[in-house]
Amino acid sequence: MTDSTYKKILEYFRAISEGTKWEGHLYAVGGCVRDEILGAPIHDVDIAVDLPNGGVDFTIWLLRHKYLVEMPILFRKFGTAKFRLRKFPEEEIEAVQTRAEKYTDKTSRCPEVVSGSIKEDCFRRDFTVNTLYRNIKTGEILDMTGRGVHDIKEGIIRTPLDPYETFDDDPVRILRCLRFAARFGWKIDEATMEALKRSIDRLAIVSKERWSAEFRKMLFGRNIRKSLGLLNDIGGLKFMSPLIREMCETIPENEAFSLSAIGIENAARLEDEGIYDEAQRLAAFFGLIGMIRAGVVDKTGTKRYPRHEHIGGYMTAKLLKHMGFSKELAESVRNIIQGKGEVRRKAEKRRKIEAHMDHQRSQMEEKEKRKNERIRQHKKRMEVQRRRKKRENSDKKAMKNLVDSEKSSNFASL
Repeated sequence: MTDSTYKKILEYFRAISEGTKWEGHLYAVGGCVRDEILGAPIHDVDIAVDLPNGGVDFTIWLLRHKYLVEMPILFRKFGTAKFRLRKFPEEEIEAVQTRAEKYTDKTSRCPEVVSGSIKEDCFRRDFTVNTLYRNIKTGEILDMTGRGVHDIKEGIIRTPLDPYETFDDDPVRILRCLRFAARFGWKIDEATMEALKRSIDRLAIVSKERWSAEFRKMLFGRNIRKSLGLLNDIGGLKFMSPLIREMCETIPENEAFSLSAIGIENAARLEDEGIYDEAQRLAAFFGLIGMIRAGVVDKTGTKRYPRHEHIGGYMTAKLLKHMGFSKELAESVRNIIQGKGEVRRKAEKRRKIEAHMDHQRSQMEEKEKRKNERIRQHKKRMEVQRRRKKRENSDKKAMKNLVDSEKSSNFASL
């Protein structure tokens, strides 16, 4: 959605609500106002209506007056609705009532919802940067916490209420906090960070669907080391699923880090290289998961992981389908992981062949060296014998000459 489209939508709501009971009760809220102040791309528009059951009633009013292109989706329990306007059919808009929430069941993150004032709606939200309201009639921005605009401009994430209460009520806010910090490069307030770490066990109640959604946004988003990496470091990633817990607890032989930490670093390297392909990032993260099942100890006592990519490919595909990823994407990831294993095995086979050939070559060279040494020693011995024989012949000749000389001398004396 472009910035101009966002402004046109707000102007459209201002125009059609003029003279109706909705006039002055419609507010753009949350992420769209935050991104507007940041000058960042606006992805969606949320409209808060500060009237009882306002979100649903306003949507039905739009439907009756034929402003909608199709039937809306109503969530009456929470007083919200999703719809598309005829004038902006490409944009899905959500209308919500201003509400108050009460968390009574500690085993669930679903609150009891009742209609509330705009102030109650403001302070039940996750972070101050998401508590801003733009009055569609006047264009005024309401900052009821007094810190929303400041925190956006300064890049600070903090909760509007006590952070322990905020994370205890809805632990998904822990994941959102880390994701926002990574996405925008913001700093997490010290008190908020301390409460986040102490509340990490609350992630155990988060559903697999919500885990999957947040995991996607972290892995496919920006600054993986600051989102998934920090989540893993503080012990939160293990609550995602039993298999992920095993990844967090398994440290391969001769490695200093767990499988999950290695997977995060591998995915982060793809981000560093500018690779945003989903299948490749998933394959990078889950590439070593097969080591959980493939580990064996050989005769020397060394732990090895034969064909772990082959096993890991099937494990990953099954896990991704369970997490709600498409079958096609899961199979692509499996093929990448197993393909890397095949490449590694071929490289290992080639390395062994080259090592064998190098060994044979070195043996031949050693054999040739020993042969040349024997020949050199033989030539040396022959040369010694030749010189000795030459000296002996020379000595014999000299002796013969001496004898002959003595005989001649004796004969002359006679």
